[in-house]
Amino acid sequence: MGEIKKQSINNTVLSYVGALFGFLLLYIQPHLMSSSDVGLFRLLYAFSFMIAVLMPLGMGSVTMRFFSKVRNEKNGDNGFFALLILITTIGALITVALLFLFQNQFKLFYKNSTGFSSYFNVMIVFTYILALITVLNVYSMSLFKTTITVFLADIFIRVGQLCLSVIYHYNYLSRDGFVYGYMGLFVIQLLVLIFYLNKWGSVSFKINWKFFKSLNLKEIAWYAGIMLFTGFASVSIKVIDQLMMGHFLNESFVGIYATCVMMCVVMEIPFNSLDRIAQPKIAHAWNVGDVKEVGKIYKMSSTYMFFIGSILFCVLWASLDFIFLFLPNEYQQGKMAFYIVSISSLLNLLTGVNSSVITMSHKYFIASTLLILLIIVSILANYWLIPVFGIIGAAMATLMALGIFNLLKYVYILIRFKMQPFSMHTAYIFGCLVISVSLILFLPPSLHPILKLIIGCGFTALLFSYINIKYNIIDEVNKLFKRFNLIK
Repeated sequence: MGEIKKQSINNTVLSYVGALFGFLLLYIQPHLMSSSDVGLFRLLYAFSFMIAVLMPLGMGSVTMRFFSKVRNEKNGDNGFFALLILITTIGALITVALLFLFQNQFKLFYKNSTGFSSYFNVMIVFTYILALITVLNVYSMSLFKTTITVFLADIFIRVGQLCLSVIYHYNYLSRDGFVYGYMGLFVIQLLVLIFYLNKWGSVSFKINWKFFKSLNLKEIAWYAGIMLFTGFASVSIKVIDQLMMGHFLNESFVGIYATCVMMCVVMEIPFNSLDRIAQPKIAHAWNVGDVKEVGKIYKMSSTYMFFIGSILFCVLWASLDFIFLFLPNEYQQGKMAFYIVSISSLLNLLTGVNSSVITMSHKYFIASTLLILLIIVSILANYWLIPVFGIIGAAMATLMALGIFNLLKYVYILIRFKMQPFSMHTAYIFGCLVISVSLILFLPPSLHPILKLIIGCGFTALLFSYINIKYNIIDEVNKLFKRFNLIK
């Protein structure tokens, strides 16, 4: 547990530095390029990222669950690095063949987003790069080397994108140049990951086939197949709103929506940081039959993430008018979408690492079953709501789908594993959340955005600090207060 907390805190610090650059990008990019350009780049990334999950053929999940049986520092983990590259490349060849076979259907689906078709071939190459990065990130996580992955994903890529946006604005780059430059950032990320893994002796091109044949390949193949769909569905639900907006509306609406809901990403940074460490720990605990440890991680993740997420939720709501002062007027139509999506993000945090608890267990196939339902609900909701409510409809569909999904996971874990993540701390946090949000909502509309920000954030900080000191919800924060003699 101590290792989880330590690495999670380190990763969170790096992630929030990245979030700072993310917010700079959020503010600056709409002034550097049109909403149509922003939407095109988001659409290309969303589609590529979704397809990239298919290429490793489930090896990311296999790595997370079975790597403890493979790990051997003396011989480069039995050549596991080379095996990852080989299987991902085979999966890429299959996926690329299918993409080319159905490319006309894809292009027709996005006829309202004309830029999509222009970069279809480039996007396929980009997808392969993302697939390799995905599996190597998981490999690094399984080695408990997560800092470099956080730095590259949350800081390097965002700083690079910010620089490219500035260069593009001053016409030193064409639209094609921006796309190729953006791809180049991920190529650099991939090369740095390989170099880093090699530094730790984890890059070996000599596959120990004899060792891998000794494993239960039938079990591993079945798990990979199930988790291939599960991983694809998990990613799809994060981008399906943007992808379907590209079908019903156009790139400009995608740009406005993506920019506004991207603010909610800051809420999930602590979750992503903790989940990177918690996943391999949960996998190991299930493998050795330590159910108690799984329950402790599950409960800790919910308490910590709901506490931090609630603070960020209130801060964002208090700051929203101030944030929109720096965005073009056309982005105002995305404000309500932000409110709705922020609630769905908070629900994710409240329920902790529930997906990892299920997918790392012997009942992993249940995750796929639940995701089937989630995808069906999400597609139907988006098809129904986007044509009627536009941007707000996409946000409503996201809240509906994720709400049902998290509820079902909570009920399943409660019934099957006799675990639930809530405690009295959850009630204390929820009470603070209601009080803070009520204050923010009842502030006079005529109040200047800066004053609203100061009052809302200040009150939130004081209230949550008090409740944390009184009930010791997050002990690490109180230790920090004591170090600076802020409390006894």
